Amino acid sequence: MPARRLIVLSFALFLLTGCNIMSRQNAEIKDVPVNTGAALAKTNAYRTSNGLPPLSVDPRLNQASADMARLMARADKSNPRAHSARSLSNRLGRSGMATYAGAENLGSGYPSFDRAFAGWKGSADHNRNLLNKHVTRVGFARVTRADGKWRNFWVMILARPVEDGRPTL
Repeated sequence: MPARRLIVLSFALFLLTGCNIMSRQNAEIKDVPVNTGAALAKTNAYRTSNGLPPLSVDPRLNQASADMARLMARADKSNPRAHSARSLSNRLGRSGMATYAGAENLGSGYPSFDRAFAGWKGSADHNRNLLNKHVTRVGFARVTRADGKWRNFWVMILARPVEDGRPTL
């Protein structure tokens, strides 16, 4: 009798876990428009206050940022496996952008761009990306999900496409 009860409880737990995994994968995910003008102004003001040239928005980087934000939202993770220098290079290549330099800032849970930007400035690695002297373009994206731990997912990709020329070292 106790073994039978254990089997029933184990099966019920299995079903609940499976439902939880399915609900995470099937969560309602929405792209949220980013005020790219305001995001670019904030980013460029920070860069110029640190002696760096301004960036311009690139639609290819906006799309690559949105793709990563959706990946994060589907997984409800702030740092998915696809977040690495090699992965970024591969993703940018698939989007038609060959680059000399690239960097990516991810943020989860922030309710606004201002909060995400403040978080990036406060993190040594993210701040290094913001102040990368070799990048010339940027893309922004925000995706939300209706449930889960983080709910808001922000991505900023910074890059120097080949067409902007080789960086000087």
